[in-house]
Amino acid sequence: MITHTDGERVIARFRKHWAMLVHDTIGTILLTGLPFLVWIAASSAGVLPFLRPIPAPWIELLLAFWFLLIWITLAVIWTNYYLDIWVITNRRIINVEQVSLFHRRAAVWNMDRVQNISTQVATVLQTLLGFGTIEVHTAGRPGEGARMEGIPHPDVVRTIILDQIERVGKLEETIKKQDELVHFVSHEVKGHLSKNKAAFASIVEGDYGTIPKDLAKMADLALTDTEKGVKTVMNVLDKPIDDVEIARLSVEEFDLQTSVFETAQSFAEDAKRKGVQLETAIGAESFKMRGDRLKIEEHVIRNLLDNALHYTLKGKIRIELSRTGNVIRLSISDTGVGIAAEDMLRIFTKGGKGSYSSTINAESTGYGLYFAKTIVEAHKGRIWAESEGRDKGSRFFVEFPAI
Repeated sequence: MITHTDGERVIARFRKHWAMLVHDTIGTILLTGLPFLVWIAASSAGVLPFLRPIPAPWIELLLAFWFLLIWITLAVIWTNYYLDIWVITNRRIINVEQVSLFHRRAAVWNMDRVQNISTQVATVLQTLLGFGTIEVHTAGRPGEGARMEGIPHPDVVRTIILDQIERVGKLEETIKKQDELVHFVSHEVKGHLSKNKAAFASIVEGDYGTIPKDLAKMADLALTDTEKGVKTVMNVLDKPIDDVEIARLSVEEFDLQTSVFETAQSFAEDAKRKGVQLETAIGAESFKMRGDRLKIEEHVIRNLLDNALHYTLKGKIRIELSRTGNVIRLSISDTGVGIAAEDMLRIFTKGGKGSYSSTINAESTGYGLYFAKTIVEAHKGRIWAESEGRDKGSRFFVEFPAI
């Protein structure tokens, strides 16, 4: 019995061509005349007189047993033919094979693992009757693919399978894009909720002095709701996502200097409240470039500054913008917790958190730097980080082509 998964439906099912049944049975049927051939051979060889003493009932019993054996063989051949079946669903290729009279087995190949399909019509008979062999090559080890022999209209079956593979590919791509969008939006929502959480926490903890009881109660409720929102978004971001292009750019000419300056200004109050010094050093060159200004501001500059502020408990954050030839370089350095050597390879990957994130920035999703890297590379730029290790601070570099 074939068990279908949720949303799976049968597209086609078929057995081997009837010519395969004829091929398997014709030899067995010919064996029916074997006793008569033996009798004729015995007569020609002159040994028939030696067989006459055998009682007739014994000969009849032997013949009956022989014909019974022939009929059993024919029944097994027919049963195997009838019960051997190929099923094509919108997700899988399934081969149900009758191995013996009381034993069946099923082999399954998922559509997303199929890499190539070939057909073969080898003989004139196969061409005239319209059947042949299909070979399905999968992404597994050699020999793991499927070989379907005696398949009616193999080119038609091949087309059906290829259509389902294309549908599976499109569906997976759609799911990837939806998943990526959810993570992308959730990451941004998490950023805003985290800021609200910090603001409400400051009010509740008395950082702004004594406040009325009603206002304190409202702030406490708002803090609780915001924490729930952050937790919900974190649960979404904890789910894995697949590779997909997230940077769909709205290209325009803009001044990166203005973007850096304005974004830095938006962090000035938070840095002051935390006791962290925020420095900027912007050269006198032209920093005009072409790209998606909003994405660079929100997901590159803001992400890097937000990380620097989270992981710098004291000291300073320095923002530098310079130009060498046709390359604009932005660097953001801090005196924070630094980056462990083993973390360097994963901090720009999806969900790649540093070793210190769980204790210093528990709300880190691990996607901020991945988004930043994707957007930078979509602008034909590059991004990397440097750090001498724990408590030695870190420095992030971003380069864009200038105009």
